[in-house]
Amino acid sequence: MLRIGVFSDTHVGRNIPRIVGDARRHAFREAFKQAIDIFIDNQVDYVIHGGDLFEKRSMTPEDVVFVKDEFYRLTRVSREKHGKNVKILIVRGNHDGTPSSCVLEYITHPLADYLQIVGESIKEELRYYEDDSILAVGLGYHPFIKKKIEDQLNNLAGIVESHGDGKFKILLLHNYVEEIHDIPPHTPDHSVAGLDDLQKINVDMVVLGHYHERSELRKVGNLLFLIPGATEAVDLAEKGPFGVSILDIGCEKEVEEKFIELTPSQYISFKKVTSEEPKPFQWFRQRVLEEVSIFIDELRVKNIPGILKIRVSGVVIDADPFMRILAEEEIGRIKEKNPSILYLEVDENMTPIIRGRPMEGASMSREDIFKDLLEELGQEPGLVELIEEASIALEEKASEKTGLLKDSDRAVFIDKWLKILMSKTEKR
Repeated sequence: MLRIGVFSDTHVGRNIPRIVGDARRHAFREAFKQAIDIFIDNQVDYVIHGGDLFEKRSMTPEDVVFVKDEFYRLTRVSREKHGKNVKILIVRGNHDGTPSSCVLEYITHPLADYLQIVGESIKEELRYYEDDSILAVGLGYHPFIKKKIEDQLNNLAGIVESHGDGKFKILLLHNYVEEIHDIPPHTPDHSVAGLDDLQKINVDMVVLGHYHERSELRKVGNLLFLIPGATEAVDLAEKGPFGVSILDIGCEKEVEEKFIELTPSQYISFKKVTSEEPKPFQWFRQRVLEEVSIFIDELRVKNIPGILKIRVSGVVIDADPFMRILAEEEIGRIKEKNPSILYLEVDENMTPIIRGRPMEGASMSREDIFKDLLEELGQEPGLVELIEEASIALEEKASEKTGLLKDSDRAVFIDKWLKILMSKTEKR
């Protein structure tokens, strides 16, 4: 029997929200340490990481040293306590960089033969791992994963056919897959892997990073799919549970999964306050204060620090459009009185009504702006690709302080946007 520990999307180094950046960085490290402890205690033979090991934009040299030390601790203690020579297999996620600029390379070393990156190398050659028991192939994150898999299909299938006889065969990906994931709105088709193509690679199991909500092991067609999820809330709206999976592989390649939830070092709560009917401003404010009070009581019970985000939406009657439900000064007083609250945010997206009429020029959410942009320009060639390119550039090159690109990097995208807009204008 083989035992494999699986986790993903650890985002070591993430420090969002920045105002409590050190505390959040600590939470992601603590989750990582817990995962390593679980793998040691469960005497795994292999550990698989589904990508986004790091948060490249905000990681530090200390984060790299931390991960290297934890992986070494895993292998050393497993060998000393259980006689296990654990192998660690990782695929590149979008937050780990690109094939030509991948932070996973920071944790590799010729003497660290227990660790193997699976997927494309800097030269875009396919790297895979094999021994007498398993074969692991994969592809790192790619914004055009559908075409990438189509282009690499013969290579991946060829590796499996020539090296996989009698072994448990695993495919590692860090992208969405059609019919497997609950794919977020506005996700372009080209960034979603085709299920039919994956079936042709002829592996036994697919491990999928990128999606932060875990999903139990399930079989679709001839493939087992496992979505490990994240080990900590990457976005404050993510609910969990967060943890790791322990897989037992039998002699007939039967697989049993055990999910082990991690104990969070911070309690994160995301609440919504909304109404289908127009309500007075004080109604929204009272609901928000009630949520804050409930959260404070929860922190007392859990006895750990916490983060609360409240999203407020709906139509508000006769309100000053510049009035905030909770001003910064009031939030400060609440936190001062309740030191266990690390961070409190009220995200307001309300539409004011002045004397019975919706206020003109009411603010639009980011999602509404994005939707309108796609509706207006969505058929223009190259638009979706440009959005993907800009997203990658922001991940790779944006300033940690401002979140913006340098003028020279931004100029490339401005030129492309102008060409698309000019093309749209000329067609009218």
